[in-house]
Amino acid sequence: MFSKIIGLLPLLGALALVPLAHAQKSKADNVATLTTSYSWHDGEREQTVWLNPALVAEFSTLPEAESAVKRAHPAASVEPGSRGFARIWRVGAPAAEQVLREASTAIPVGKYSPVFSDGAVDGARKRALPGNIIVKFKPDWTESRISAWSSAQGLPIAGKLEIGLKIYVLRTDPGLVALEIANRIHHSGEVVSAQPNWWVEVTTR
Repeated sequence: MFSKIIGLLPLLGALALVPLAHAQKSKADNVATLTTSYSWHDGEREQTVWLNPALVAEFSTLPEAESAVKRAHPAASVEPGSRGFARIWRVGAPAAEQVLREASTAIPVGKYSPVFSDGAVDGARKRALPGNIIVKFKPDWTESRISAWSSAQGLPIAGKLEIGLKIYVLRTDPGLVALEIANRIHHSGEVVSAQPNWWVEVTTR
């Protein structure tokens, strides 16, 4: 999708993202219907994703046997649709949150994320947050103003996209923090738009 350049930064200010509901368990792997939803903005359009409490994402080039998720949850299995350096693990609901914490403790420099679905069912297209946000700045902003603003926000510039004017990738940590920061910046009104740098499952028709 977009360049995934992972960076570290402190969490800034109040976070705009609020979960809209709670996860509902079922008999099939404890999660068939997903009801914890989050919003994000694709330009001017508000989109909704649903948290899957049975899955976690790990962004790593390590072999599966050396995975921090596998250490934290030996029964974890890799999901179909994993690709590149993104590995989606099924750990069973509601273990994902605990596995994410334990994986981060086992290999602190690793990159981990909750997994979301585009629909409110377990089998819908998956998304995860490897880090970074994509920000479209106002046309009249100069390069120096963008640089100064990014520095003041504590969000280093990771790159500039060639798909349009004044669209930049800014560094954030992986996981929910990227979604929270993107929403906060989008709602600030200072920029045209801000969205997470999603990893998205490739589906075949």
